[in-house]
Amino acid sequence: MNNKIFGQEHEIGIWGGITHSTGDINSSLKSFQFFGGGGGFFYKYNFNPRLGWYIGGSAGKTEGYDYISDNVFQQTRNLDYKTNIIEASTRIDFNFFSFDRTKPKEWFTPYVFIGVNAFYFNPQGLNDAVWVDLQPLGTEGQNVLPDKEPYKRLQLGIPLGGGVKFALNENWALGVEGNWHKLFTDYLDDVSTRYADPAILSQGPNGDLAVAMADKSTISQDIPQLGESGRQRGETKYNDAYFYGGVVISYTIVNLKCPPPSAKGFKRK
Repeated sequence: MNNKIFGQEHEIGIWGGITHSTGDINSSLKSFQFFGGGGGFFYKYNFNPRLGWYIGGSAGKTEGYDYISDNVFQQTRNLDYKTNIIEASTRIDFNFFSFDRTKPKEWFTPYVFIGVNAFYFNPQGLNDAVWVDLQPLGTEGQNVLPDKEPYKRLQLGIPLGGGVKFALNENWALGVEGNWHKLFTDYLDDVSTRYADPAILSQGPNGDLAVAMADKSTISQDIPQLGESGRQRGETKYNDAYFYGGVVISYTIVNLKCPPPSAKGFKRK
């Protein structure tokens, strides 16, 4: 359809729903018992009934606990975390069907999208029932080992996903959407590589607290206390990820325009 005739370019909306993450701590299906809330807003420019450009902001919360895992190593490791995630994103949306709110037969479509985002996170861990910031502690030796740089809490990611949407009338639409974020960091949960030597770790800023938060492992029959220098703490093979899912409500400014004289079916009086 000619965009000059379409007249539904400008769309604004909000979404609300759940947030979840996967990583070194949230690595099993049992982790799905912990969901955080999330929400956001967006503007979308619809080039035509199939293609749109989206820009928006979102915020959510996610958390994870080793103790719920069936994996003996994770139970013994006994780490936990929570973090807020604040993001700005842009993406391209593609509708499988033509979506035109002014046409009775074009009121519904599934859609997919892919884009890029920047997000801020700040993982915290429990210490005697108090949540403390983990990144400044350098729990894997980032503040004391020359070959380890502190990770950045501002990172990039790739949001991709899809959903379905329904036109309620010429202006309003309702939908559901799932949005998975591929990340370029393995530190969303502050866990990635190996345990640092506690004696060296204690020499950094807040050294005693860093040692305590780096190794909270418990002694079990199968695995002794874990926090020896160089012993596995996380899994570096895969980066972390997070997920948004929820309900989307949007409003479109409908500005129907007269077709040009050359348009098919147009007759000048």
